[in-house]
Amino acid sequence: MRSIPEAFPTRICGVLRTENAEVGFQACLTALEAGIGTIEITKTVPSCFELVKGLIASTGNRYPIGVGTIWDPGAVKEAKEAGASFVVTPVLLPEVGQACREHDILCVLGALTPTEIYQARLAGAALVKVFPIAPVGGPRYIEALSGPMGGVPLWVSGGVAIEEIDAYLRLGVKAVGLTGSLFPAEALAQKNLEVIRQNAARAAQAAAAVPVTG
Repeated sequence: MRSIPEAFPTRICGVLRTENAEVGFQACLTALEAGIGTIEITKTVPSCFELVKGLIASTGNRYPIGVGTIWDPGAVKEAKEAGASFVVTPVLLPEVGQACREHDILCVLGALTPTEIYQARLAGAALVKVFPIAPVGGPRYIEALSGPMGGVPLWVSGGVAIEEIDAYLRLGVKAVGLTGSLFPAEALAQKNLEVIRQNAARAAQAAAAVPVTG
């Protein structure tokens, strides 16, 4: 099982949601080449597991690829067999945490409130995804949590802007998930890989500028 630094070497994770797997594949390659470091393919993407296998094969297994929007334990086994480095849930699902232990794969469970974050850790989450972060205050919410829950490894996702990466990482967040700000729906629809390349480069640069702590 990969550690958090191994799964998120740049502390940035591109999260792909698209109906077009072919364009999604090219978008992910573009983002990785521009410095993103880690990709999460959501289960809503057609042929999700084939996409994971394809990215791993195309890049010589240089980058950690995960599977997101996991709702059931059975998908954990599929993700592991596809070569995924981690799985991500949108909500707190202890049964997925148990499946991750059984299949020895890094577990990221979704949570929002302090109680859910605590329960996610008890359920086996190596990393807790605070989702959706933007509507509840963004970096200010993480700052408020950091007093009582300072030791909990967090991932933030859901409406994160590239301009906020610096603030999140300085608050000690272990991974920042970028969906629309990295892969804008319009850019995917128009197959505009240059926009995605520029977004990825900006995000990677922002992350690299913040020293790793802890």
